[in-house]
Amino acid sequence: MPDPSPTKEPFLQRVREALGRTEPLLYAPDYPPLKTATIRQEEKVRTIQAKAFARRDRLVERLKETASTAGWHVHHVHSPEDAADVLGDIAIGIGAKAVVRTAEDIFRAVNVDAVLRRARITSTILASGRSRPRSSLKRTAFGADLGVSGVAYAIAETASCAIVPRKGIARLTSLAPPVYAAVVLADQVLESLDDYFAVTRLAYQRGRGRSPNYANFISGPSRTADIEQTLTIGVHGPGIVHMVVVD
Repeated sequence: MPDPSPTKEPFLQRVREALGRTEPLLYAPDYPPLKTATIRQEEKVRTIQAKAFARRDRLVERLKETASTAGWHVHHVHSPEDAADVLGDIAIGIGAKAVVRTAEDIFRAVNVDAVLRRARITSTILASGRSRPRSSLKRTAFGADLGVSGVAYAIAETASCAIVPRKGIARLTSLAPPVYAAVVLADQVLESLDDYFAVTRLAYQRGRGRSPNYANFISGPSRTADIEQTLTIGVHGPGIVHMVVVD
């Protein structure tokens, strides 16, 4: 079987050019075998986390640049209170009457519910329970004007927000309403997808093979060209997306 390596780099370069990536790769990513020992993966993740911490300001600026290019409306704030105010302004600006959000811990600090109450906008936590059966979640989500959630990670290179299922997360929050807002903490920003998959691989190893059923990557407003090769915004998800980055 011929060695594919001689054509690998030119191929990847063409992909990067097609995606509009102009910055050169600073290093060649390491791709260890899937069965790499956990201790090696832990070392790799520690390096990634140290790198992200040291470059935090630079990564946030890179995320803001790539997100703006990808169609996100980017808001950079310096406190949870400011983030809540921005979310309130977004809701008021679109004339929202109903907002849904996830039940993540981030909203203990980013008290968007209080801001929305002052504006007389209904805010609903999109989670099933004794008082709200799962069957009603879809109706509530599609009836909302704005969906708000936190993220697991944000990828500076691709402007992607990774939504990973866990307690308090309903993916309809980011898929059903016509407008979506993601709240990103500065320490959730990773440089590349390679870093993201390294971190999640370690979680997979520590969980002894248990992992979430899916991960949802949001890299801008919903786009499709399925119909007559014509680009259409907002058919398969929100047509307007906001990213609120909190230092």
